Amino acid sequence: MKYIIQPAVMLVVILLLGCVEKDDLCCGIQEADQLSGRWLLYEIGYSTGFEYIKEAIPPKPAQTLTFGDNRVSSTVDGLERFKYYRILNDTVVYTPYLAFYANDPIGQANSPSSDEPTYSFDLDNNILTLRYRYCYEGCHMAFRKIE
Repeated sequence: MKYIIQPAVMLVVILLLGCVEKDDLCCGIQEADQLSGRWLLYEIGYSTGFEYIKEAIPPKPAQTLTFGDNRVSSTVDGLERFKYYRILNDTVVYTPYLAFYANDPIGQANSPSSDEPTYSFDLDNNILTLRYRYCYEGCHMAFRKIE
């Protein structure tokens, strides 16, 4: 029986790997163009150690991220100083992540320094969710596309 299952499993794995397009970065984002535009922060989430808390962020004063051509501008608390971004691939878990840079990253190593924030992300129905990469409790910021 295992001689029948093993080839079937291998065939499914090969088919799945073959279906991934070259430019598909996962998470519904094929190109950085889909991040382009202005995003309004509407929710944050964090853990107290006992429970996961989601807090609504009031729309005024607006906290926004604006993406365009490898540049970003932000009024989100703590992200104001970052002017550039890159979508990079995590070589351990093979998922894309978003890195913010204060200075132009051209010529820099692919791995951002520890003082440059990085986030895993999802984009679904004009909702962008940024998750702090090293927060194991699921800390996140959620944005709605407004422009």
